[in-house]
Amino acid sequence: MPFIAAFNWIHTYLNKLYEGKFLEETFRTMASGKSFADLPDELLLEIFSNLNNEDLAMSVQHVNCHWREVSQDDALWKNRIFSPEFEMSDEEISRRLKNMPALRTLVLQRGTNTRILVRDLCRSCKDIVHLEFKCSHKISNAKLKCIVKNLPNIVNLSIPLPRQYHQLEFASFLGQFQKLTTLGFTDKYFHSVEDGVLKAIADGCPCLQNINLGSSNFSDEDMKYFLERKGPHLLSFTVRCDFSLSAHRLLCECSKLQHLCYDINYNDDIQRTDMALLSKLTMLQYLTLSSFREDQTRGIPSIFQKHSLPNLVALRIEYCDGLEPAALTNVLLNCSQIKSLRVNGFELNDDCFQHIGKCVNLEYLDISVCESITDKALEYIGAGCSRLQHLDVGNCYGLTDKGIEYICNGCQRLRYLNIQSCNNITDAVFEHIIKFKELNILKIMWIHDLKGTNFNLLPSHLCCLKEFYVEGCYALEEDFLDKLQAEMPLLKVIGRYCGDEHGEEFDIDLEEVSFVMNNFLS
Repeated sequence: MPFIAAFNWIHTYLNKLYEGKFLEETFRTMASGKSFADLPDELLLEIFSNLNNEDLAMSVQHVNCHWREVSQDDALWKNRIFSPEFEMSDEEISRRLKNMPALRTLVLQRGTNTRILVRDLCRSCKDIVHLEFKCSHKISNAKLKCIVKNLPNIVNLSIPLPRQYHQLEFASFLGQFQKLTTLGFTDKYFHSVEDGVLKAIADGCPCLQNINLGSSNFSDEDMKYFLERKGPHLLSFTVRCDFSLSAHRLLCECSKLQHLCYDINYNDDIQRTDMALLSKLTMLQYLTLSSFREDQTRGIPSIFQKHSLPNLVALRIEYCDGLEPAALTNVLLNCSQIKSLRVNGFELNDDCFQHIGKCVNLEYLDISVCESITDKALEYIGAGCSRLQHLDVGNCYGLTDKGIEYICNGCQRLRYLNIQSCNNITDAVFEHIIKFKELNILKIMWIHDLKGTNFNLLPSHLCCLKEFYVEGCYALEEDFLDKLQAEMPLLKVIGRYCGDEHGEEFDIDLEEVSFVMNNFLS
């Protein structure tokens, strides 16, 4: 950006953003015979803090040495995330990294040439503390060794495991991170993990407190060794694999655990009575229970007896066979402090929600695919959940306009509403929905009889609406949608043409394709 252009741009930006707040100081600087480039660091930092990563890295720092120095101030980059857009080439990513020496967080969303990326990252961004790779990235032992050597301040790392015959050396390098507190394994297309991987991590990583094991199958001995060594310090644990009874018992002794995502893959070792041991985790704040067999599911109520989890604020139960209505009732009666509840795909009935008013702090509720509930359940919710901001009742086929009216009368703070596939809903429902003055996101997909006759009510009532999902509403009349879009030009109407009209971009990692073909298609 040429200097004159930068001057004009910053001047206009300041005036618009601060309504003249800093212009007096700017004019004093200019009157004293100094140039715009001589603005004090404090003022430049205030300006630069409102720029995006692109402007900060690729524009203002090239004006002069002073601006370059200020643009790389640690305070500007402390809370910034660089997550390259999908259309950005590897060369463009590398060029930006070279201009972001103070970057703290890099999150990669797609496959890249990791050889070049790791090289430039280790040369240019020595202060990285949060680094996230996806499953499509191939991080060899040599690359990880380079990261360990050159980026010693990493605190949070998400990384895919390599193929089995490289895993033990890979784990030994992971164990060398001295400041690492959070480690996650991103899922690949395989695999059982080499015995000893968790042992190497448990013997290293002195600060480790949070771990996400992904969907990989670790050996029972390895899992037990890890829980024995690191369990007393763990704050967060996520596992989606076979889990033995002995490992389960060790997990239930992790007294500091605050976040648990527990998916035991329908394994037979843990019995119904063993589920009650989870009640010992009294510090839990977030709990996800998934993929339990019917006998284990029937033990879920015992976890919550007598307010045993007093700090629990978020609960998610999914894919658990045979969840009974009494289980949800028990949760509502014993977890009055809960703020987020997600229970999907079960044969829950209206009576399950009689006590939902006990959860006076509830803000997030997802009961989608609970096909047996009717408007009566929403009457209970509307009467008892005045703080509710997020409601998902998609695929709850027994709901009608009356149920949404109950919600509208009691949940005035709602910002997200999903009523997709509720085919008893009619166009009259918008006469109730417009009462949600703070609504940001509305999903009405796959409601086949909606025509859009009441869309004219939205512009004057839902000023905060940002996203409107209409995919699969084949009866919608184009004229109503056109008029809505004209009156709300900033509204993002999604699925109007039964899918993203621009198509979906897919990134293909040739290394992964080759691996799949060699190992599974031969």
